Amino acid sequence: MATKTAPNLSTVERLLDEVDEWCVRVQEIRQRLSTLPRASEAYLDLLPDLEVELDTLRLKTQHALEALEEFEDSLPESD
Repeated sequence: MATKTAPNLSTVERLLDEVDEWCVRVQEIRQRLSTLPRASEAYLDLLPDLEVELDTLRLKTQHALEALEEFEDSLPESD
């Protein structure tokens, strides 16, 4: 049976960089939406793209959170 190794700080930081990248992607779509008339065909056509990016952001955020928790749990107890 394989044992799971806690991620190192570099890995956690890389995962957080991915979260930052996806935040930018969401913001870019929101900026595009802000230039369109609300509920217009073009606006509504962008909503599925926003949904995909938000779901990816959710998954990446969850993964980063789990990695951070595993890293913190691997640290020695301080007195």
